[in-house]
Amino acid sequence: MADLHKRSVQEAANLSVGGGWSVATVATHGGTSNTNTIHYSLDENTSQIGVYSAVELYFNFSTSTTDVTVANDLIIPSSTIVFLTVPRGLGNTIYFNHLGKGSAGAVRIVEV
Repeated sequence: MADLHKRSVQEAANLSVGGGWSVATVATHGGTSNTNTIHYSLDENTSQIGVYSAVELYFNFSTSTTDVTVANDLIIPSSTIVFLTVPRGLGNTIYFNHLGKGSAGAVRIVEV
């Protein structure tokens, strides 16, 4: 019989689960063209990421190195720390693609 479960109990109930604390190397945005998108590959066990950016940051999640679409993707305000749930429904290989808006600035990511 086929296994129809797509999410764990915690994900189905929208609960946060404890995990690791893996700090990534700081990424620095230098340009604002779509081709300047930074593609960060997330560990297959990561359920959340913490993101701090010195500049406004366009972002998306995808299963490949997809460039940010400035007209459509979400924006994280500058000088703000946010925690985002990783959309595990996309599959095991997930990228956090991000692009700085405006001037150059550092982006810090922590996988939880």
